[in-house]
Amino acid sequence: MVMRMIVILFTPIILALFILAWAALWSFVSGYIYTAGTATDLAFTREYAGGALSDVEKNITMVYYKDHDYIIWVWLYHLFGLYWGTEFFLACHEMAIAGAFCQFYWTRDKRKVSFPVLRGIWWVFRYHLGTVAFGSCIIAIIQLIRTILAYIQNKTKDSQSELVKYLLMCLQCCLWCFEKVMKFINRNAYIYTAFKGSNFCTSCKKVFGLLMSNLVRVGVINCVGSFILFIGKFLVVMITGILGYFMLSKDEQIEYWAIPVLIASIFAFAVAHTFFSVYEIGIDTIFVCFAEDETKNDGTAGREYYMSKNLMQWVDNSSEALKNLKRKKGQQRAQAKAAKAGKSGEVDAKQTEQMYPSLEMDEK
Repeated sequence: MVMRMIVILFTPIILALFILAWAALWSFVSGYIYTAGTATDLAFTREYAGGALSDVEKNITMVYYKDHDYIIWVWLYHLFGLYWGTEFFLACHEMAIAGAFCQFYWTRDKRKVSFPVLRGIWWVFRYHLGTVAFGSCIIAIIQLIRTILAYIQNKTKDSQSELVKYLLMCLQCCLWCFEKVMKFINRNAYIYTAFKGSNFCTSCKKVFGLLMSNLVRVGVINCVGSFILFIGKFLVVMITGILGYFMLSKDEQIEYWAIPVLIASIFAFAVAHTFFSVYEIGIDTIFVCFAEDETKNDGTAGREYYMSKNLMQWVDNSSEALKNLKRKKGQQRAQAKAAKAGKSGEVDAKQTEQMYPSLEMDEK
């Protein structure tokens, strides 16, 4: 599916450019905030050695900016903007990719799908900006709370009792887990919104029910998918490190080749993680669509599955649908043989009615 919309592999580059531009803008504004305040003169006298006769004293006046009392709130607001903007771009990326995969899944004739990535991006900015903004705002609030807590920990680390340190560490751990859970729910809510068009809260409720009803499958897919993606990232890093070693170790002008190889490996991991995130979102999208398809359809006439034949084999209740599919194909082969033999036998239209159009097309 990814190879049929190869453009989707370039979306992480666009995402990285947006995030870099946002970080540059944030740094530029930070300079203004850092120098904001009341200009105050600071006068003092400094002595300079004047040679053998006498020392020289000079009066020096320096200007420094005294921070306003409310500057801490400005920094908190500015930091929240950094978190919110970054999570907003990440959420837009996730929903755009989810929209592209959903178009392929919920279309029986895959040849009719045109420009799925561009359509996914258009749908995000045309219909779902509110959903993306609300979901990313929740994550940004959690991250801001974690930052404030880390600041308090750092400022009071010398005056804390062991019990307070333990409680703050437990609270930080709970917030970290809560952030991970919310990111997982948000991603699946974006996927549900991508093909249902519902708002954020409704999507969270619906997708939570889908995930809870397929709890075992969620665990298996997450474990297997994460392991496969980790193997892919590990191979990329290993290949980069090995190539870097053979290229730099033979160069006599380079004495310390380990540092460049380490930097190249870290960069390779960052690039691999960015591009493999497309496959990660695709796996989650297909699974949510699969769960919804299984809930709404049963493979009978009028309620045909949208999933492919290979994916259909993983559905617990699809055995009957597969039997009907085989029976229909047997009838079609018998009808073709009868036509070649010059016979005029007819097959009941209801029995030969196509139960799953996309499967027949794929095999052709």
